[in-house]
Amino acid sequence: MSSSTQLSVVVVGGGIVGLSIAYELAKRGLTVTVLEKEQFGKQASWAGAGIITPANAKTAIHPLEQLEALSHSLHEVWSAELKSQTEIDNGFRKCGGLYVARTGGEVAAITGLMGEWAEREIEFSELSLDQRTNDVRFRILGDVPVMKAIWVPGESVFDNRLHLQSLVSACQRLGVQMRDELGEVNLKLKGDLVVSASSDSETFEADSFVVAAGPWSQQIVDPDLGQLPMQPVRGQIALYKCGNATNSVGTTPREWPILNEGSRYLVPRSDGRVIAGATIEEVGFDCQTTANEIADLRNWAEEISTHLTESTFVESWAGIRPGTYDGFPYIGPMAAFANVFIAAGHFKSGLHLSTGTAVAIADLVENKPPEIDLIPFAPARASTLQQRD
Repeated sequence: MSSSTQLSVVVVGGGIVGLSIAYELAKRGLTVTVLEKEQFGKQASWAGAGIITPANAKTAIHPLEQLEALSHSLHEVWSAELKSQTEIDNGFRKCGGLYVARTGGEVAAITGLMGEWAEREIEFSELSLDQRTNDVRFRILGDVPVMKAIWVPGESVFDNRLHLQSLVSACQRLGVQMRDELGEVNLKLKGDLVVSASSDSETFEADSFVVAAGPWSQQIVDPDLGQLPMQPVRGQIALYKCGNATNSVGTTPREWPILNEGSRYLVPRSDGRVIAGATIEEVGFDCQTTANEIADLRNWAEEISTHLTESTFVESWAGIRPGTYDGFPYIGPMAAFANVFIAAGHFKSGLHLSTGTAVAIADLVENKPPEIDLIPFAPARASTLQQRD
């Protein structure tokens, strides 16, 4: 294999994970090509909300916690770096997260989260409901009554669509060959190596290959390479536009924190938009929105925040998340094929874990020991899981 300065890599998949890997590899001086069957960043990466949950590297014991901590530490750095290189501001901000409970069951669930945060030494505090009128951390709620409220200052957010634009631009500036709208891409084997990736009209050769195509990765990976089972899971999202409206404490949406209730959330953008998400539906690769699910999501959003109304609703959309059978993403080499690496199956955490995954995969491609123990993420475990079934 050639030296790292000459090493060529084809990344199959142009979503947040694939683009992040290409960016990291190109920064290290490798020759990189990114292949995407549709348009760059137009699948789950485009449909997400961009929440970066807090983490603590000092207390991270499990490899997944370590991956979260590494990713968390890199997002602010990458955001500033990409803005400097491309002049695209992805809106990264440490806005904090407000976790609320309105039922006894939700109180129990939030109490469990508090125990987990305490164990991981992640900063949080319980807010006084008696003082909420004068507490700006309640600003996104309006007048909605709650039973319990927890403040997590380490929660951050970025605009995933702007981030994707900045990654595409940065990759282009670094000389990455960007090829989208290729249709289906297949890998060609020769002995125990993959030698090329091909669409209907073009073939791309390289020393190494990275498959980062979300739930479609299982279709790209030939059975001869090994099994890569994933479950496509649809998530639907509603968008509101609140403009410069102020609430009872005189703040605008761009100053609101993230609001979390159970598995649902409200994410404010700096331009006054508010994203409400998200559903979890096992419906295969169907990426259409449905009237009933969007109505249910909107009912929740407009009930939990009195600032969101029918008149401020703008649109809705859906994306397909890649779920795995044990909840861990696939990150690592493919079994006996030393020049093929997988980075897929991040489910709802692709945006968050994209930076750490990119660094880990780049280390593997360069044959360097990664910062994180990747054994729990090994694609080869899929065969073991299937045998157990």
